[in-house]
Amino acid sequence: MIVLEMTMENNSFFKPTPLYKEFMILDLIEKNKDITQRHISDELGIAVSMVNKYLDEYEEKKLIKRKKYSTKTVEYFVTKKGIERKRYLNIGYLHSTQKLYDSAKENIVSFLDQMIDKGFKNILLYGAGEVAEILLQTIKTDNSIPINVLAVIDDDKDKQGQYLLTAKVISLDEINQIEHDGILISSYTNNEIILNKLLKNTYSGNKIIQFFD
Repeated sequence: MIVLEMTMENNSFFKPTPLYKEFMILDLIEKNKDITQRHISDELGIAVSMVNKYLDEYEEKKLIKRKKYSTKTVEYFVTKKGIERKRYLNIGYLHSTQKLYDSAKENIVSFLDQMIDKGFKNILLYGAGEVAEILLQTIKTDNSIPINVLAVIDDDKDKQGQYLLTAKVISLDEINQIEHDGILISSYTNNEIILNKLLKNTYSGNKIIQFFD
């Protein structure tokens, strides 16, 4: 449950729906009864007036209680009903994200199957970011995918020598030391830059696979 809540707090991908905001406000209050409306506003990226509107609504629904010491000093408490509501929202979020994850994984597996059909089994990834991590995780957890990621190439010297999950991060100069079938470009923002760099280094275009083509 803790991992899921952290994911929601750090999430910058999904649109902040009213249900998402409701969960976040209840979660923030439960963790800090002295929290201010300004802090909630900053966390959610909404106006303070909207925070006050939501708090009035949640108090009316008996999800929270307020203890006012002055106009500026207020303590907030999540009620038993509020805790139950938060758990319900958490489960709903998990269900929705699981469906999205399953759909995304299906698309990734389909792409990897096409690679296998073309003879790419022992590969290198280029770009040690989130995309590479997701690809590695998908391959690792699905035993039906006969693909070996031998290493991950990245131009960032601070990443070189480190490991992304089970794959070592190497420089472009090291690829000749590894026997492989091809390179899968695992970067969205630098896709064209990496492609041109490989071609400039006389790497065969037939051995380059673009995830974002």
